[in-house]
Amino acid sequence: MKEDLGFQGKQYNYMSTAYLVVYAVCQMPGTSLLTIYRPKYVFVAANVTWSVLTLITYKMTHVWQVILLNAIEGGFSAIAYVGAHFILGSWYKRSELGIRAAVFCVFGHIGTMAGGWIQAGLLATLAGKGGLPAWKWIFIIVSVMTVPVALFGWVFIPDLPVHRAAWFLNDEQKEHAVARLGALRKQSWDVTVFRRVLLSWQFWLLPFIFMLYSLCVQMLSNNVMAYWMASRGYTVIQQNNYPTGIYATAIVGTIVYAVISDKLQSRWEVSIAIGLTFVIGSSILVSSPSTNAGYFVAFYLLGTTYAPQAVWYSWMADVTGHDFQLRAITTGFMNSFDFAFVTWWPLIFYPATAAPNFHKGYVASLVTGALTLPLVGLIAYLEKRDRARGVIGRIEDESISGEEEYLRDDSRKPVGSPAKVRATEINV
Repeated sequence: MKEDLGFQGKQYNYMSTAYLVVYAVCQMPGTSLLTIYRPKYVFVAANVTWSVLTLITYKMTHVWQVILLNAIEGGFSAIAYVGAHFILGSWYKRSELGIRAAVFCVFGHIGTMAGGWIQAGLLATLAGKGGLPAWKWIFIIVSVMTVPVALFGWVFIPDLPVHRAAWFLNDEQKEHAVARLGALRKQSWDVTVFRRVLLSWQFWLLPFIFMLYSLCVQMLSNNVMAYWMASRGYTVIQQNNYPTGIYATAIVGTIVYAVISDKLQSRWEVSIAIGLTFVIGSSILVSSPSTNAGYFVAFYLLGTTYAPQAVWYSWMADVTGHDFQLRAITTGFMNSFDFAFVTWWPLIFYPATAAPNFHKGYVASLVTGALTLPLVGLIAYLEKRDRARGVIGRIEDESISGEEEYLRDDSRKPVGSPAKVRATEINV
């Protein structure tokens, strides 16, 4: 690709940066769209458009064309990850959400593990086939593979419970899905949205702690482990294979922490455990172990700290479930705020020129990991306080959910005796 299109200097970096910037910017608008239009339409439209853009890429002849298309693709990719978390948060209670989010994240880890192997195989077997270089075949195949994914989404994405659109549920189950979570306290797109969102602690603290997590685990990406292995004389095959063990421990950690948090119907306890693991794993790396085993223990132990992708998105849904728009916007902002830092963080703390000695990066991970601990305590305190005050959590004993009232564009107030408002640890 470099030779065919004439990539020079930092143009690869520009392409990656263009994608990430647009990807980050479009996440909040993307999740907001899910509160206005049926998610099935939004997801499938974004998926098909992304597929077409990917296919067009193989015909490009200039670097600027590829960079432009890549940036646009970033916008249509933005809805996938955060949108899935928003849908999950619309269907499940606190006692159910963590493990569902974990399954979603686990398949992401599996995809990451398999994607590299598949791409390597395609590059080796398709080079020159049909007169096309291997990189063009990858764009073609990825584009074609996206079509059945879009069809699957069209058939199986259930939209929100209030749409009652899931064909695989009977009428009684659809009504139960609408009623089981209770009614929203806030559900309007009006001038109050800015106040409700910007003055909420959820909008600021959850994205901030998620950003710290992302910075802490940067030593698990950026080829840090592979660089270290190369310096210790491991073979190229070992350098490619051993780091995949990080994703194996990530899968275990994600599932275990999610299951425990669901059982407890509380996220702060496992979050403390995750924060302590940040500190322990990073401390091992900072100490420069004298044996290779010490490094392997640190890397694989830190792999378990990928769990916040499930646990903290579930926590965010727990504490924003009372406000339809707050949850949608915060869901998008968590990833956007994260990307605002991870796009430049590795350039400072994990530059390739520093390999294999990333001591500065290990120290940075220790600091950011340690900072998550007081934040976990603060978020747990604010959640407990607001549940006691009855300002977060769904409204019980309502015959119609907040989403339904909003999506019907019905401004009428509920009539009759006041609803009993309380936030319990079990039924919200």
